[in-house]
Parts: sequence; structure tokens; C-alpha cells
Amino acid sequence: MTGTQRVGARVLLVDDDEAKRYLMGTWLRRGGHTVIEVGTGREALENAASADLVLLDVNLPDMIGYDVCRQIKDNPATASIPVVQVSATAVQVSDRAKGLTQGADAYLTDPNEPEELLAVVMAALRYSRARQRAERTASLLTALTGVALDINAAETFDGLARAAAAGAARIFAAQAVLVIEMPDGQVRRTSASPEQPEPRQRGGPPA
Repeated sequence: MTGTQRVGARVLLVDDDEAKRYLMGTWLRRGGHTVIEVGTGREALENAASADLVLLDVNLPDMIGYDVCRQIKDNPATASIPVVQVSATAVQVSDRAKGLTQGADAYLTDPNEPEELLAVVMAALRYSRARQRAERTASLLTALTGVALDINAAETFDGLARAAAAGAARIFAAQAVLVIEMPDGQVRRTSASPEQPEPRQRGGPPA
């Protein structure tokens, strides 16, 4: 495992076959993952939000795995979590196609080898993490654009300080303090935080 790869993902393993669940859980734990084991579709939906990846059997006692996957993907709180479907019986091309069109990120047929299982899990996690990084980057660029517009729109030094402090707090999700020495020699201290986004100013009269 290289230094650029993260290990220790939380994998939700959904299968009603205890022996199969034990075997696959053992492989995943040996691969460095934390495993949450459940045996029904209802339990899968209840625990999906706490997982980094869902390993989902197609044939469950209370729900079809395809429907569980669709509900996971339809829920905004869990839509970005990768789902790998697994089946020992639904192994035809049409079965795999159905699983993928219902939102699965990958589809494995049983029996499979530990190397294949771990490789598919890591590939799905890599893709998910890359997408999350891209989304965070896009969100940051949007925030930077907004801050730049607010700064450019400022008509006074005090307004500039307020826009800069509020923007820094929003971008870094932490308290930001800006100290400016004004042309008349006065020092302005402007602070903002995610909890108090409205900037507070000390050291001179407000603009």
C-alpha cells in the first residue's frame, strides 16, 4: 500500500448468510478495513450513512438488493457512498446490468477471491474519494470567487477588512482575524468566524 492510498475505510457488509458474511468480513478486516455487518435491507438503509462503502448482497430476506441500492442512491445523505453489489445467483449479464443501472458502482459474482474483492473495494473507494475531492475543489473555487467579488465591491478600508475577514472564515471554516493599519495611523482589528459570520471590528469607528 503506497503512502498516497488511504486505508481503514468503514465498510457496511450486507448479507443474510452468516458464513459468507464472516468470510468476506475476515478478508476486509485483513485488508485494513473496519466492517459493520448486517443481514437485512432495512438494516442496510439504517446504517448506510455511517459507512464509506456498502458491500451489498442482491438476495436479502426482506428486500431485493437492487432496491436497497436505489434507495441509498436516491437519498442525498448517502448518494455519494459507493455500493458494490455481490451475488452468487444473479450472475447473468442482465443481472449485472440491472445492478449497475440501479446505481451500483461495481458488481461482483460469487464465489470470488479475496484479492478480487479487495481490489474492487479499493477501486470504488478511490473513485469516490476523487469525486469528493473534485466537489470540494469546485466548492472552494465558488467561495473564492464570491470573496473576490465582495472585496472588489468594498468602497472603504473598513468594508475591505470586513469582506476579507468574512471570506477567510468561510473558506477556511475557522476564525479569521485581520489587522490593518489605516492611512491615518489607526489600527483596525476585524474578526469573523463560521459561528459568527458577521465581522466584528475594533480600533476605530465603523465605516
